[in-house]
Amino acid sequence: MVDTGFKAGRGPRIAIVAGEASGDLLGAALIESLRKHYPDAQFIGVAGPKMQSAGARTLAPMATLAVGGIVEVVKHLPALLRLRRQLIAFCRREKPDLFIGIDAPDFNLGLARTLKQSGIKTVHYVSPSVWAWRPERIKKIRAAVNHMLLILPFEPPIYAAAGIPATYVGHPLADQLPLQPDVLAQREELQLSPASKVVAILPGSRMRELEALADLMVATAQKLAEQLPELIFLVPLISRETRARFEQAIWTAGAQQLNWRLMFGHSHEAMTAADVVLQASGTAVLEAMLLKRPTVVTYRVAPTTYRMVRKKFLLPYVSLPNIISGRFLVPEFLQENATAENLSQAVLNYLQNKTLVADLQACFTAEHLRLQCSAADRAADAVRKVLQGAA
Repeated sequence: MVDTGFKAGRGPRIAIVAGEASGDLLGAALIESLRKHYPDAQFIGVAGPKMQSAGARTLAPMATLAVGGIVEVVKHLPALLRLRRQLIAFCRREKPDLFIGIDAPDFNLGLARTLKQSGIKTVHYVSPSVWAWRPERIKKIRAAVNHMLLILPFEPPIYAAAGIPATYVGHPLADQLPLQPDVLAQREELQLSPASKVVAILPGSRMRELEALADLMVATAQKLAEQLPELIFLVPLISRETRARFEQAIWTAGAQQLNWRLMFGHSHEAMTAADVVLQASGTAVLEAMLLKRPTVVTYRVAPTTYRMVRKKFLLPYVSLPNIISGRFLVPEFLQENATAENLSQAVLNYLQNKTLVADLQACFTAEHLRLQCSAADRAADAVRKVLQGAA
């Protein structure tokens, strides 16, 4: 951490911490909306490339926080604790007007609690899934935040009952993504025929996800190609490391002859162009819903992590389309159910049933409209009220 701190100026001084790519996107949009009201505002903390492009300065690589799973976090605990101590020391020295934690609740809420006790106002953007598991966290949230920014429509009553000030802002991606994506234009841009059958494969953004899912997804593609040899597989990957791991899975399986198109990034483009998306459970599943793409969800974690989490999980679903709608919209295959046979059959169901796809897309459109609320501007308004002492 070499940043010298906030500079003298009239605008508010805001410490801000995002934990991964989705938080970076939220943070960038929030910063841009806040600058409409506070052109001289300063933002310093842990920021990804989009937040930095919006003017935030970063004290540490955002990748430091991009870990997940109980067992996996333990391996990174020394680095996480060191970063937390550094951020606490920075904020106590610089005394920002506000701290904003974006997602990454296990890290950010502990940090926020300490800063709140030090007299710094705190806002958290994106509620932890207290409605899904570990509902006891609501007490820790109350101790940590002055205000919570909510992105899901069923969350406000939970916070009202707990006596925690909160604002439902809607989901930023619902504002950013079109209600009717232009599939043909996207296929033309990617040089894909309108008549091609295309499956997008998203094995995750973290190396641990690739280790768990790359071989499975390649095996699924092989089974699909047995039924439909002409299938094209788009695979957006975010780094050289994840690309190398997926290429290794292809070579190990002897699947080089399949119609692969490995891409650096451009996951939205790949999903838009696809007939079906096969993907790891996570934020990208919601993105697929907003892009109106039929989706098959899978996930594997360390068995110990899964046993610990599953005991406390309150809902029958793990993917956001199912949780938001309160019903089974997209198939989910977890742990031992995550097999190439199950996944390939679920993908084929979509490829071969136009009525199923049309019904699903109508449901996706209805949910998109519920989430579309000008989220960044509403979040910025809520932050302004906290800064002014009105919330």
